[in-house]
Amino acid sequence: MKTVKILSMALLMSVFCVGMTFAQQQQQNRRSGHQKEQSAVRPTKATKATAEERASKQVAEMKQSLNLSNDQVNKLQNVQTQYVKDQDQARASKKGTQQDWKTKRDAYNSQVKSILTPAQYQQWQAQHQGRKGPAKPGQGKPGHVNHPAKKVQNDPNK
Repeated sequence: MKTVKILSMALLMSVFCVGMTFAQQQQQNRRSGHQKEQSAVRPTKATKATAEERASKQVAEMKQSLNLSNDQVNKLQNVQTQYVKDQDQARASKKGTQQDWKTKRDAYNSQVKSILTPAQYQQWQAQHQGRKGPAKPGQGKPGHVNHPAKKVQNDPNK
């Protein structure tokens, strides 16, 4: 009877240990899988998506959120691709003022407005307004006013 108790306790402990090991392996697999998914979603500088790919993704999102027709999708694809290429070109040359950007953005907005219905355009504007807003701490370039590492705190005790 005593040996049965000892054997059953040993069996119970081994099942417990195997279960714990299995759970730890699953947790590690989830973590590594999540990291792989994140790296697959965000392209690195070496594998940055092309202008056409980024424009296609943006138009696909617009198609879903605005319920676009196929004709609208085709027209927006051309407009969006050209706008993304213009943005890339301006960033690469680092030329152009805020006024130039505003002019290009206004031209893009008027092209989009001519393609969308008034209700779709209003919904599209509302979606873009949600993206705009005050910058969060840590966004922007180092040296930027909003960068937390550059903030100087006045401590009267120092």
